[in-house]
Amino acid sequence: MKYTKLQEGTPEQAGMRPERVNELERRVKMWVEEGATPAAAMLVARNGVIVSHDAYGPLTPDKGSAHLEKDSLFPLASLTKPITATCILILVEDGKLDLFDPVNRFIPEFVGEGKAAVNLHHLLTHTSGLRQEDVHDHVKKQELLGSVVPEPEPTSHPKERKYFDLSCGAPLWKPPGTEMRYLGYGYKLLGEMVRRVSGQSLQQFAAERIFEPLGMKDTFYVVPEALFGRAVRRDENLAGGRWLGTPEALRDPSASGGAYSTVMDMAIFGQMFLNGGRYGNSRILSPASVREMVKNQIPGVPAASNGMTFREASWGYGWNVRSMKQDDSGCLRSAHAYDHGGAGGVRLLMEPEYNLLWAYFPIVTDKLYTRNLFNNMVMSCIDE
Repeated sequence: MKYTKLQEGTPEQAGMRPERVNELERRVKMWVEEGATPAAAMLVARNGVIVSHDAYGPLTPDKGSAHLEKDSLFPLASLTKPITATCILILVEDGKLDLFDPVNRFIPEFVGEGKAAVNLHHLLTHTSGLRQEDVHDHVKKQELLGSVVPEPEPTSHPKERKYFDLSCGAPLWKPPGTEMRYLGYGYKLLGEMVRRVSGQSLQQFAAERIFEPLGMKDTFYVVPEALFGRAVRRDENLAGGRWLGTPEALRDPSASGGAYSTVMDMAIFGQMFLNGGRYGNSRILSPASVREMVKNQIPGVPAASNGMTFREASWGYGWNVRSMKQDDSGCLRSAHAYDHGGAGGVRLLMEPEYNLLWAYFPIVTDKLYTRNLFNNMVMSCIDE
């Protein structure tokens, strides 16, 4: 059981109630039919047994669109971050990085007052003291000044490299480690670090060290053009609708939010964490690295979000750790649950206390927020 590989089975085999699993599937289908979400894919597994795996709704908003399939490619958006964090921990295990190394040891262009104190731990936990709006304003200022950026290396993506070169001088907002402020830019820096330290593109490194060993055949930072037709696309009026699923997005290997995958592949990724870093015969991380990634690494550090301050941010390395906080992943999960979501609706959650995981990929609208409801129904399926 320790190195479980996911396989189809019955709810009874997983220690779950079949009537509750049926009700969960009926409810997700109803949400799609009633327009709470235009489409949704889902996978629920416990003790390595997949008890539900289905997809509902159309692939795109176009008239006559093909149906969403189990292997349709969803934009992971910020759910990309745990994959990037895993790349960093692999390099730690390879003896090439330490999580308390300063960022400017590997990225000397990362300059500015107080920034020598920013380390990898801060980037992974969103406690670097940088704010996204300050980074954005700095990039715009550099563009207006006509700042010249060098030609990208073969392992760089031109768009990502240009943004990186224009952003490195962005100022700190607060001293590092004093407050959590969710920061996509921090993971762009981590992706650049993977590139520089490994000598490979982020896509190449992740494919070689994570995707291929795990059999995640449908996960990409850069989606092959031959697979564009399997990518989910949402209405332009919905969150991310003008970007997610476009050809430009499918080719953009953002370490912060550029990956595409399926519910099955992400469930495999999640099961690897539940297994302590191993899946079948492939070990991706040591149990020690998994332990550090999924525990609260910033106890006592507050968080700010949407004008509100929370006394306990509770964040691991790449993962949102539940602890005792309430957020948008449901009220019935345990204090040891960890998860991550992405703009547009996707989320992957692991429950080590129950050896359970779920991948739920709806398309978010303003009609009904279903992610927390989905989690509560999954938890209600547990029988023993």
